Amino acid sequence: MCLLTSSFLFFGTVAIVTSLLRKEESDAVPSSEVRTNSSHQKVLSLPSPEETLNLIRNRRSIFTKQFTGKPVPNRIIVDMLKAAKWAPNHHITEPWRFFVYESESGCASVGRLLQQLYKSSCAPEDDDGSSMKKPFSRAKYEKKLKGAVQSSHIIAICVETNTKNPLVEEVCSVAMAVQNMHLMATVHGVGAYWSSGGVYGASDGSSPLGFLNPKALTQFLDCGESVLCLGWFFVGDYYGAGEEKAKVWPSSRRSSVAGKVVWR
Repeated sequence: MCLLTSSFLFFGTVAIVTSLLRKEESDAVPSSEVRTNSSHQKVLSLPSPEETLNLIRNRRSIFTKQFTGKPVPNRIIVDMLKAAKWAPNHHITEPWRFFVYESESGCASVGRLLQQLYKSSCAPEDDDGSSMKKPFSRAKYEKKLKGAVQSSHIIAICVETNTKNPLVEEVCSVAMAVQNMHLMATVHGVGAYWSSGGVYGASDGSSPLGFLNPKALTQFLDCGESVLCLGWFFVGDYYGAGEEKAKVWPSSRRSSVAGKVVWR
């Protein structure tokens, strides 16, 4: 009896350890599963070229007015952030910095900030035409807050500027990270789009990108002087409960790539 019990405990322990090791391996390479074929050669289990292109072709910018207002599970946001970290980056500097606003009050605070930044960039409402700034639109002002509170999550997209790489390379890496997030959102059937609203402050010759963030934005993010905000990633529910068959995923179009490629 004791021998039988010991055997169960032994094999049970082996099963648990094996399971944990497999989980650790899967966490280490989340973008694909590694399997071994009959020749003991490691190969990647990946979608076909057709499936990959189909995913890319179906990525869409889905705007806040198309969101249902229902929450997106945090596990989907985590999937998106995991996808982001696998973007190419020179010297593995991983320059992306993300600030995720997930609560209703957090999203509303972003909306009020965007209202403030928009209003400060416009001429006064009672302007007599003498201001050089763009005219203020009450509709656009109200839209800033409405779109924010309609979102489930708002992610501030930022780049770390103090690295060994030229800043343009780091910005490109962040952009590719956002594309990865957007593709993951597409897989989950979640709406998302990148907005650059409110990120452009005064032009500054000392900045490699030619601009700095408005002071109010830097203070709001509390992200440090070396971090520059490139925009906001608005994420929201698109289908709603039980509406998958009633609502159609948006279509789009692109011109032929032939006119934009030179073969030599």
